[in-house]
Amino acid sequence: MEKYLLLLIVALTGASGQILLKMGASQSLPQLPEIHSLGTLLQTVFIFLKNYQILLAIFLYGSGLFFWLFVLTKFELSYVFPLTAIVYVSVMLFSWLILKENVSALRIMGTLTIIIGIYLAAKS
Repeated sequence: MEKYLLLLIVALTGASGQILLKMGASQSLPQLPEIHSLGTLLQTVFIFLKNYQILLAIFLYGSGLFFWLFVLTKFELSYVFPLTAIVYVSVMLFSWLILKENVSALRIMGTLTIIIGIYLAAKS
């Protein structure tokens, strides 16, 4: 059970990181310069790094990496990697709930297909 909890933590840190990146990038958008030189590229990077949502996303990705390392000690990679597709499902759900994004029927059908694939991979 512990190993599946670790896998769930990896999925949730990845999905939460994606939502926070979207929120931080959207919030930073008005401040971003047009990138036409190395100087404006660096300015853009610093604008992003001053955003707490982006910093929190980076922290979540980093902590998720360490949980992923633990997962890799408990499972075969060929088994566990397909299960990480739960991140796609979580991102769609969080995008709808938190970001209030529209989720079309076709997108839901695609996500259900992913869920079926996750189930089949888990049963192997």
